[in-house]
Amino acid sequence: MRKFIILLCALVASINISAQTKEKQDSLNIPVFLVDGVEVQSIDDLDQKDIISVHVIKNSDLNKLFYPRTGGILLITTKSKKYLKPIIQKHQDEMKKAKGNKKSGEIYIR
Repeated sequence: MRKFIILLCALVASINISAQTKEKQDSLNIPVFLVDGVEVQSIDDLDQKDIISVHVIKNSDLNKLFYPRTGGILLITTKSKKYLKPIIQKHQDEMKKAKGNKKSGEIYIR
């Protein structure tokens, strides 16, 4: 419950509510969610008990990477790494396939 409250406070702190009209507003004040280093659209399906830590980053240099979304960056670390595991598995499969296709005496540069 405590982590959920921290997460909720972090979201409220990172979202800037603007009274500007849509024509004058040049950026989106929505946060970027990075769960275990993987960008996700929504954190609704995360289990509260699975969350290890939550960090809110409001750094203009880092926000330039995710422009026009300038609502900050929300870094979430989980125990299960459910978003990261498929990416690691895909990489390992590609490396096995590349190793199987390698011919002796040839140099491969990736």
